[in-house]
Amino acid sequence: MDNVKRTIRVSVVEDDPADFLILDEMLLDSSRFRFQVSHISTIDEARPQLLAPECDVFLVDYFLGRETARDLLLEARKLHCTVPIIVLTGANSQKLDDEVLELGAADFLPKEELSLPLLERTIGHAMRHKRAELELERMVKRDPLTGLGNRLLFEEILESSLSRCKRSGSSLAVLFMDLDRFKEINDSLGHPTGDLLLVLISDRLRSVIREADFIARIGGDEFTILIDDLHSASDALAVAQKIVSAVSHPSPVGGHELNVSASIGLALYPENGDTPIKLMQKADLALYEAKRRGLSKVQCFTTNLQTQLEKHLSIEKGLRHALEHDQFELYLQPQWELKDRKVLGFEALLRWRCGTSGAVTPDEFIPVAEKTGLIVPIGEWVIFKACQYLKEWQAMGIENCRIAINVSPLQLRAGRFVDALESIASAEGIGTDLIEVEITEESLLDGVEEHGRVPKELSRLRELGIKIAIDDFGTGYSSLRYLRQFPVDVVKIDKSFVSSDQDALMEPEICRAIVTMAESLGMDVVAEGIETQVQLATLQKMGCPLGQGYLVARPLPFEAATRWALVGRASPA
Repeated sequence: MDNVKRTIRVSVVEDDPADFLILDEMLLDSSRFRFQVSHISTIDEARPQLLAPECDVFLVDYFLGRETARDLLLEARKLHCTVPIIVLTGANSQKLDDEVLELGAADFLPKEELSLPLLERTIGHAMRHKRAELELERMVKRDPLTGLGNRLLFEEILESSLSRCKRSGSSLAVLFMDLDRFKEINDSLGHPTGDLLLVLISDRLRSVIREADFIARIGGDEFTILIDDLHSASDALAVAQKIVSAVSHPSPVGGHELNVSASIGLALYPENGDTPIKLMQKADLALYEAKRRGLSKVQCFTTNLQTQLEKHLSIEKGLRHALEHDQFELYLQPQWELKDRKVLGFEALLRWRCGTSGAVTPDEFIPVAEKTGLIVPIGEWVIFKACQYLKEWQAMGIENCRIAINVSPLQLRAGRFVDALESIASAEGIGTDLIEVEITEESLLDGVEEHGRVPKELSRLRELGIKIAIDDFGTGYSSLRYLRQFPVDVVKIDKSFVSSDQDALMEPEICRAIVTMAESLGMDVVAEGIETQVQLATLQKMGCPLGQGYLVARPLPFEAATRWALVGRASPA
């Protein structure tokens, strides 16, 4: 009979030896289970077991010297302890009962009511309930495609590992990895092939890390890896290089042999931070730097990147202050017909006057605004200001001068941009046909998710009569298929193809090709960055209809732009 008993390991946390002996004798008399009972006298002795449990259940006396079971339950919750905790007490209190259950205890038993059948039932129920809870948690915190953990589970496990490292004095590393040019595979071969590739990459990652380490897929082609119990930074770099090497092997997927590569950013505890958010933030920044350096690169977080991070945080704080204290300005740069210099509209360009430190350039603050999500409220401020400008022009009799606003795909993905634009324009009494939306070619394509939010939002804009322009055209993934995929009215030739150190066009053949392509698709073309008469004349001969640049005007404050709109014609600056 004893051979079929189930063995259950019980750790009793009890500072009274007599009470422990009572529990020990009671459990040893069980005919239903074989209990292996161990004794822990203090909460300090119990804490290490929360990180690496050596039992199946804890029985914890509520009053333990100066501390209580409440302290242990709080720590168990913080460390995501996977073993149920049953609290025992000599005090029969409904208040204590409610308190410990809210803190995560599996049950609360008065010592005076204890019996072997009650303990057997309570322990069995607590273990079954905990298994069900962990299975549900596993489903919620796992990536359904790869079976890896998701961001939530990664952060929880990282937090537990950090607590263990702080106690033991050991180190760990957080790696951020994404696949280089994964989007091109999705676009050319389709999302099913991309999904199969992600599953294959996940299997390769599992094969090169230790069982004690942990991998998560946190979105798209982005993965995080926790390297625990680290001896040195060089060990973490060696693991990162093994991962890069494993990923770079040819990948047979869906009848194709794909050549892919990965970039990795790396942050270390304790050198680079002591919280999950700090380490993940710094690993992410290191990944950004790795990708900037090329394909298959590994980058550790460095002092230089720390400086960048501090600048990023300073800009983020400043942007929040600027939103609250109206420190933004909206300048306008004329867009005009090349043949007769007739002004058709203006591009709205955001400027930020940062108190006594002067202006912060858009190249510095726009990426931070996008990364933090502040681009959404800032974008709504731009809409409101542009509509105010159009309303003032309308009162002056300026009826046909539109304003083009730059829009991040993050604004479109947030799902409220179109509604905000329509609502603000309606409130100001402005026709939406006077507004144009500009989105860069590269960021547009980066913003196309599987659920197609960006294309749908662009279609909604078209339905409102709003023109859509692709800005900086030619610098991204130029293709006729992409132009046909999205509802585009205007193509803007990037200024890097127009401006040069000389009078002539920088890239005349590229400019000519874009003009010809746009004309064949029935789209308007605006050449950005026109600075000389020679560039202007060459573009006119190519048949480019519209232009913008310093030859005619730099971005202007509203009052100066209004004078241009009233005259309706541009003259050289």
